Amino acid sequence: MGECTSILNLPGNSESSVFRCRDCCAYYLWPYISDELISELYHKSYFTGVSDVDDDSKIPPSNEDYESGVAVDRASKFRETVRTLLKFVPTAKSILDIGAATGDFLAIARENGLSTTGIELSAYASAKAKEKYGFDFHQTGIVEYNGIERYDLIHMNHVFEHFWTPHRVLERVASLLSTEGLVYVEVPFQFNLFEVLKYRLTGARKDFDVASLHHPIFYRPRTLKKVFSDHGFTCRSISVFSWSRYPAIGLMGHVKRLIWLFGSLVGEGVMIEAIFERTH
Repeated sequence: MGECTSILNLPGNSESSVFRCRDCCAYYLWPYISDELISELYHKSYFTGVSDVDDDSKIPPSNEDYESGVAVDRASKFRETVRTLLKFVPTAKSILDIGAATGDFLAIARENGLSTTGIELSAYASAKAKEKYGFDFHQTGIVEYNGIERYDLIHMNHVFEHFWTPHRVLERVASLLSTEGLVYVEVPFQFNLFEVLKYRLTGARKDFDVASLHHPIFYRPRTLKKVFSDHGFTCRSISVFSWSRYPAIGLMGHVKRLIWLFGSLVGEGVMIEAIFERTH
């Protein structure tokens, strides 16, 4: 199976551990959580930050409101992403957002003249997207999605790391991509060099949180490129740093960004952003 690590602390979910694959060096969670816990995870509390389930739940609240926090912080990055994709494919007419959340990215894509389609598993987020922007998302998983239209652009922002079966997902993504189309993906760079050094120097493990549960696979740049390559995708660009990823507020915010800028020079970061095209 792989080498079991102790870098991730999982109280309340002690039956799961983080393993490191001996062949590809990828980190993954095993055993993964049940379908019932997944359903509970993507409930209203995932987007509001406030727990709305029983006190004995194994799912901790995110403690962050998606709409007023995450979506606002990522707005500038969303705009940059749309501009970048349109530079790569200036003739693009359509975009599919997998894990479309409350529709904030697709609203920006629509402002830029793209025909939009969203897939979102959460009933709460889909309803919010309808309320805010008038979107009618397909409330399903990407593998179960039965659409046949092909898209010029496919977007997955902090979504791909949620999939326990990435190969099945990429088979479906490939079938939905137009001939000259591109796939954009951003995933967190968990267990980067700084996190590992912190653990080894202090013994401080990453605390149990929402990300401990719903990220079954923890990607690094080379493992992300490999899983796409296995399905005939070629990487057009990949980066572990972006000035617009999150706007820095205050002196410490700017200091942290500078630290990660220097970290990116040796291939370490807090996120991985990549664009792929399918060549065969």
